[in-house]
Amino acid sequence: MKKSPTFRINPNFRLQSNYLHVAWYRVDAHTLQTEIAFAVPARQVFNKNKGCLMMAERDANALTFVYADITDWDNRSLQKWLREVLREYIFEQAALMLPQKLHVLEQKHNLYAKGVCVKKLRSRILGQCSHDGMISLSPKILLLPEEYTDSVLLHEMAHLRFPHHRKSFWSFLSTLLGEDAKAQKLRMDVLMSRFYAYSAYLLK
Repeated sequence: MKKSPTFRINPNFRLQSNYLHVAWYRVDAHTLQTEIAFAVPARQVFNKNKGCLMMAERDANALTFVYADITDWDNRSLQKWLREVLREYIFEQAALMLPQKLHVLEQKHNLYAKGVCVKKLRSRILGQCSHDGMISLSPKILLLPEEYTDSVLLHEMAHLRFPHHRKSFWSFLSTLLGEDAKAQKLRMDVLMSRFYAYSAYLLK
């Protein structure tokens, strides 16, 4: 027996942040069937099984799913397609937004990396700073609340000056954050206990 998916993606699924916007619209199956007959750039269509008719459209502001009223949300092929569309959207937005966000923080704190890249990192790693000043960021960062998005970026920037986790690092990071860095880390650890499984499912 196949294992049921850990999460189910449907119109109750909410993915909203300053960088990610997902919307859902329901229409009758005939209307949707007529609509998907027209080829439109940045449109993806799922129409493999009866009861699973859907399209996804991208623009500069959002990813929009339009689905039929007969949609079977338990269909495994549909769930796989939805996850892949979301994963592509998250990766593309991360590649665009995270370097921009890092550059803003660099200018604010006069602390500059040699370069930045966005790529898939190990499951519980959100960022890395190499000894030569290159910062790598995980797309998962975009799934965090805005407050913690900045915190992850500032954490890696602090490693530009202190490439370790000794007392001097935490003191400097606290200055960048404007609050006690270790206290904030404890709050983040509580959030992360629920976050890792969710983000791993979306981005696997």
